[in-house]
Amino acid sequence: MKIKYVLSLMMLISPWSFAENWHTVQKPTNEPTKIYGSYANGCFSGGKVMPIVGEGFQQVRPSRNRHYGDESLLVFIESLGKYAKAQNKIVILGDLSQPRGGPMNFGHSSHQIGLDVDIWFESIGKNGLSPKQVEGLETPSLVDMKNGVISKYWQPYYRDLIHQAALYPKTERIFVNPVIKAYLCETEKDKSWLYKVRPWFGHDSHFHVRLVCPKNQKDCEPQFPVAKNSGCDEDLQNWVKDQADLALGIKKPAVSKGKSVSKIMPKMCQKILNQ
Repeated sequence: MKIKYVLSLMMLISPWSFAENWHTVQKPTNEPTKIYGSYANGCFSGGKVMPIVGEGFQQVRPSRNRHYGDESLLVFIESLGKYAKAQNKIVILGDLSQPRGGPMNFGHSSHQIGLDVDIWFESIGKNGLSPKQVEGLETPSLVDMKNGVISKYWQPYYRDLIHQAALYPKTERIFVNPVIKAYLCETEKDKSWLYKVRPWFGHDSHFHVRLVCPKNQKDCEPQFPVAKNSGCDEDLQNWVKDQADLALGIKKPAVSKGKSVSKIMPKMCQKILNQ
């Protein structure tokens, strides 16, 4: 009976309940930053706090408490902010990571190790967001998904932001909607930088920047490197067509028939969560 009781208790304290606790943590640990695991299955200690308002940037929906990351991410944002400021604009930041990383209770499967940030497609002047916009800003889609074309809300400034982020040496990948990637393929004369720009569903009102694992973080698990070709190919057109078919109801989203398996987080993450 005791064995059965222990087994039942272990089932209750599952990896899922462990995962669900991360969003309740309010602040980072007080120690040097250490990253453990991968972008979609990991955590970090000693996360740096991204200011809600900085030079050339501003955080939207700060109540989510997702403005933390590795120092390299903060340096990147400061760099992009200086670029935007020179254009008399500010960068609107979406989610970075939670105070100690880990899985979020909604919105993302990645953003777990302090190296991801969402940049909203917004052209906000240097005076920044109004008090109402700070928590309530809504951004229109830049994509007409049914027709597979860019929408009327596209601005050249958005291309410039993506381009600036792609040229940043520590940028590993940038995720955009397939239609946006296809539009860049059509309009860019120099396609050498487009290999970092990857098609991914969603990402029609923001783009997602992912940095490389810092060299001093041996427990950070990198992704497989992307091929250094433009990606302006038949596969990209398939992404665009699949999205249009889904939007038109011709194709239904794939439904997994297998059991969902909880990811096993790095052992150090349990310690970091409980500190």
